[in-house]
Amino acid sequence: MADENRGVGRQLGGPGFDLVDSVLASILRRRMLQGGETVLVAVSGGPDSTCLLDVLARLEDKLDLGLAVAHVDHGLSPESEEVSARVAHDVAALGFDVHVARAHDLAGPNLQARAREFRYAFFSTIAGQIDADKIATGHTLDDRVETTLGRLLHGAGTAGLGGLPPAEGSRIRPLIELRRQATKAYCDEVGLSYHEDPGNEDERFERAKIRRHLVGAIESEWGAGAVKAIATSSERLNEDAAALKLLAERLSADLIQIGEGGPSIKLELFTGLPRALRRRVLESTIGRVRDRSGGIDAALDALDDEHMVAPLRFSVASGKEIVIEKDRLLVREGPALG
Repeated sequence: MADENRGVGRQLGGPGFDLVDSVLASILRRRMLQGGETVLVAVSGGPDSTCLLDVLARLEDKLDLGLAVAHVDHGLSPESEEVSARVAHDVAALGFDVHVARAHDLAGPNLQARAREFRYAFFSTIAGQIDADKIATGHTLDDRVETTLGRLLHGAGTAGLGGLPPAEGSRIRPLIELRRQATKAYCDEVGLSYHEDPGNEDERFERAKIRRHLVGAIESEWGAGAVKAIATSSERLNEDAAALKLLAERLSADLIQIGEGGPSIKLELFTGLPRALRRRVLESTIGRVRDRSGGIDAALDALDDEHMVAPLRFSVASGKEIVIEKDRLLVREGPALG
């Protein structure tokens, strides 16, 4: 709950109120917060997260929130330590508890993914320590569109193309309906200082390339409405993915039988399902894996082949294999893949 003695000094009305009101409407419509929660706010020092903290501070009393801040110094730029110190100082001056971590040994391939894993592991740890109900991040509509386009480039399915949902477990994204330029305009209007991370324009990182060459080209050719339309598509895909997941879970509970040889499914019940549901039931049977070998697709193709001759075996990740017999499909431990 809000600390009445802290005196953050932010009023609900005044400069930037339209954006605050818009974010409040989004929070309530998306049921990100019900009121009375403790929220850990991830603040990088950039305009998005700086805007986020200020907006939540203005909504603190209205929603009866308790706010704390987490910041990660990834050590990826010469000024990162200075930025980290400034964020900690500014947040403490507002009266919020601030938790800071510095990442080490992030050098190497897939830098952004490892930095993200470190960041969210830290957020989860701090949230557990302070009993935070939610972790709020400053992702905007632009982030959602960039995520969807990036996953499209890598062949993601419906759930992946759903991009960044407004709420995901304990994580909430109150700015998800705002364009990135709106958060900068808010900071300028309210008089908040922020740091522009040069990594956002570094084309060694895929997201920077997508931002400049894809989103930039789309907006230039078709206007801002096209970017918002992609975000709408992401929203619809996320809704469809959630519905398919629920259906698949219910089907899995009815179809999957556990025996000595591992989980199995009767083919007469399985083959009549639409392929999208068969895929999800099969993924549920196997477990959460990245099937780089394409074994799941190969098995589904075989089931669609009226000339299929059983038995057939298909290797998937995590040392498992799919076995199609005359009347059933099994998932069992198989030869490990390199």
